[in-house]
Amino acid sequence: MRFAHLSDSHLGHRQYGLLERENDFYDVFARNIDKIIEKDVDFVIHSGDLFDNNRPSTEALVAFQKALLRLNEAKIPIYAIAGNHDTILRKGAMPPQVLFRDIGLKLISPDRPYYQEGAVLICGLPYVANSQKSVLIDRYNQLSRLAEKSIKSILVSHQGIQKYMPDETAEIELSDLPKNFDYYAMGHIHNYIEEDYGKGKLVYPGSMEIWRANESNDNYRQFGKGFCVVDLSYDTPQVERVTIDLPREFYSEIIDYDKFHERLYRIKEEIRELDNKPMLDLTVVGGDFDSSKLYELIQETIGDDVLNLRPSFKPEKILKQEIELGKNKILDPRSLVYNQAKEEYGKDEVGRLSIDLLDNLSVNKIEEAKHFSDVFYKENYYDDEAKDDLDSTNESGSSSDSIGLDNVSGSSSDSIGLDNVSGSSSDSIGLDNVSGSSSADNSDLIHNDDNEENNSNNLDEYLNRNLEDSSKKDVEKGSNMKKTKEISLDNF
Repeated sequence: MRFAHLSDSHLGHRQYGLLERENDFYDVFARNIDKIIEKDVDFVIHSGDLFDNNRPSTEALVAFQKALLRLNEAKIPIYAIAGNHDTILRKGAMPPQVLFRDIGLKLISPDRPYYQEGAVLICGLPYVANSQKSVLIDRYNQLSRLAEKSIKSILVSHQGIQKYMPDETAEIELSDLPKNFDYYAMGHIHNYIEEDYGKGKLVYPGSMEIWRANESNDNYRQFGKGFCVVDLSYDTPQVERVTIDLPREFYSEIIDYDKFHERLYRIKEEIRELDNKPMLDLTVVGGDFDSSKLYELIQETIGDDVLNLRPSFKPEKILKQEIELGKNKILDPRSLVYNQAKEEYGKDEVGRLSIDLLDNLSVNKIEEAKHFSDVFYKENYYDDEAKDDLDSTNESGSSSDSIGLDNVSGSSSDSIGLDNVSGSSSDSIGLDNVSGSSSADNSDLIHNDDNEENNSNNLDEYLNRNLEDSSKKDVEKGSNMKKTKEISLDNF
């Protein structure tokens, strides 16, 4: 059995406010889907951040709808989880992916944490924040017990692993992952990563486009952007890297001042040969020069030939200052907040909480920040009575009681195996019912399913109603600064 694994498509991302860049993301996504269909795989897995935010524009929704309908026509099912960009952290709230459940998308969620695709168990959970690591690991372990009864198994997760990113921003360590899955379909890290883990393969396919300028790096030059085709018919899955050409080049140049003029005119000749205007980050270092005059010269020479120009200047005196700063730790706000909180309170959990609060409060996500605080205090400081009160009033949807795995029995592997799973392809079963026990929480899950169905039924009506309005708004601030109409799922 063969499947395609992709992640971090970030549909709707308007890099530097440029409409052209937003369209680049749609174009790349469509061409990835074309190639997936050409590869004739059995199913597709998307490991999170399908959309760039949890209120995607109409254009972003339409881009995915077109892709999904094409996959449906090719009879290729697609399974997906929500990532940190398209997750809504409020009780009863649902990611925008639920709009597409009625037209083919199989959403792996707290309500439905696993599916069965033939003999393959596909399970996972959406993004879990840094401060809730204990909840995440507990869910991993419960899913691992399901994998024990499976012929082949895939874990889908959108988390950063400490081995591949800075300690203070990673949610888990590599050893936190169970070791009995055949394939770990990871998302969140934008570089391509593939390595052996446990009895199988762990893969980050990386982002499908250059989401941030620093992703035009050595990893990109070696592995490109695209997706993976995975063959599960072997004892160890065989992974094929499939790359897709990006619509425009990213130049990131550091030029010594004494070679500035020579290199500038060479860049001008290079970009004239390109089909589309490139993105250019240009840094001039060393020497003693007037930055304003260099900026004017750069603009006059190549300003009209690039889509976006971001020059920066570091004359000798600035370089000396950076050397002094380099003797200390990098002045990254997240690192500073994390380290100060951890040092003052002596707990790694407090440091992780500080990162979650900074990430959300800095973009005015007040409810999400409140959720993280409530969960943290519930787990670490409240007595049992206060915890019960918080359970009944918490407004968030990502606390441990919302993951949907609470009724899985850990006492016997027989009680959580796949013996009761229907053998038909693509059947889905929530882990709440695996142990056979009833739970009052099930009423909430049924209510959420109803909401999801209503959301899906209203998708076409919503899109038809808003496409015309959206097109009128496109010209309000010029084609390069178009505003996108955001969707409020609360209207469904």
